[in-house]
Amino acid sequence: MDAKRKAVSHMIKRILEGETDLDKLKREAGRKFRLSQSLKNTAILKDFPRGKLTIEIVSLLKRKPMRTLSGVAPIAVMIKPEGSCRWSCIYCPYTGKAPKSYTGSEPAAMRAIDNDFNAARQVKSRIAQFELNGHNTSKCDVIIMGGTFLAMPPAYRNRFIKGIYGALNGKSSKTLEAAKKLNESAKHRMVGLTFETRPDVCGIKEINEMLDAGGTKVELGVQHPSDEIYGKICRGHSVSHVVDATGLLKDSAFKVAYHLMPGLPGSSPQKDIAMFRRIFSSPDFRPDMLKIYPTLVIPGTRLHKLMEKGEYQPYSTETAAEVIAKAYEHIPKYARVMRIQRDIPANLIAGGVKKSNLREIVERKTESMGIKINEIRHREAGLGKKPVSEPRMQRLDYGASGGDEVFLSIEDRKNKALAAFLRLRIPGKSLRAEITGKTALVRELHVYGEETQLGEKGSVQHRGFGSALLAEAEKIASEEFGKSKITVISAVGVRPYYYPKGYAPDGPYVSKRIK
Repeated sequence: MDAKRKAVSHMIKRILEGETDLDKLKREAGRKFRLSQSLKNTAILKDFPRGKLTIEIVSLLKRKPMRTLSGVAPIAVMIKPEGSCRWSCIYCPYTGKAPKSYTGSEPAAMRAIDNDFNAARQVKSRIAQFELNGHNTSKCDVIIMGGTFLAMPPAYRNRFIKGIYGALNGKSSKTLEAAKKLNESAKHRMVGLTFETRPDVCGIKEINEMLDAGGTKVELGVQHPSDEIYGKICRGHSVSHVVDATGLLKDSAFKVAYHLMPGLPGSSPQKDIAMFRRIFSSPDFRPDMLKIYPTLVIPGTRLHKLMEKGEYQPYSTETAAEVIAKAYEHIPKYARVMRIQRDIPANLIAGGVKKSNLREIVERKTESMGIKINEIRHREAGLGKKPVSEPRMQRLDYGASGGDEVFLSIEDRKNKALAAFLRLRIPGKSLRAEITGKTALVRELHVYGEETQLGEKGSVQHRGFGSALLAEAEKIASEEFGKSKITVISAVGVRPYYYPKGYAPDGPYVSKRIK
């Protein structure tokens, strides 16, 4: 019997003994049998003795709650390798099998390879996989990954976006506008569309294109905002590009995420902790979300050569965990740490953190160091928290990128579980005809809870929290800031939520007169 079959048998035995923490069991089996990849639920279910299968066990193995806890089914779509990025950062891998920055062995990359990097086929494949595991897929949050999509040829970009909508809609459309309109009532609605890009490929032209595509969030490769470090890693842009892109995105109503890389050449634990402090203390930055990727050394990169020559030393797991734990002290309640650690198989990492559970290690370290975690993901309702039985609305005001931000949230009075939040912005500049000097922006409205069918009652969703936050935002915009219009950046599949509340299509947004 091979190691995988032994691991599956071990999992089955432990489940029959009453263990229900699948993530814990998979880590246990992975260590015991030295597996290179985590076991899939479908493999365990396939070998489970049919006479011992109960409804509870089937439910346990057919669900992956973390995937849809935030209320949507995430779908990663990867661009083709050829011409994916013309820049040459020293840490970035390129194998030719996947777009630059990916090795081709990551789960999303392997799905893309299996589907010849065809956007529509990737979406269909991911939806089918979710449905096989018992997920509802009526609400899909799509991210376009790999290389620098916005630097690819325009015809390719248009075809790629149309392919995504065509797969969600179940049919292709002649134009992007027609595809977007069809998606408002499709079986699989687009409830979020994220673009990854570089700060120097994120000007007005690119922002307008992302808006026309139905984009709602942009993830910027910031890495470490230091011109000195940018020079060492051959990044090819400056900190001023980061500041400019951040401001333009927020004033266009986008949600903004930063990719940060502790441990780059020229940095140190002290510099990295100071970086996190600066990012949230300076109004020039203050992103809404973070992905924290400790620098990894991948064979074939120039960084690998530096390490081999003894000119670079990556962080150990212990150092990376301590840096990130201390960084949590500076991450405010309006920010969400989306991810910690890249999804690269350990056998492909020549140096750096190889443990896939780095977030868990970091959170244990914050406990031992007495550091309180305030960021959003740690407080989301449903993460083993008590029910939101005593909800209350809270408000946090802060300045960012030349404008005013109001972060409204609904959390439980006692256990602090976060049920919903809204980002209201009074823009610093009017960048589009839809956004005048009398316009306030809603950049995000999010209600947490396990995925429910659109229009269906859920454990946390659809309890009126979203409507309450929106009404409060309208009141604040009108009474405190003197605005007469409120404009929401809404993915096309979410627009019908706003129509009964008095909102109407307004270019790439939905808007409402409030005074």
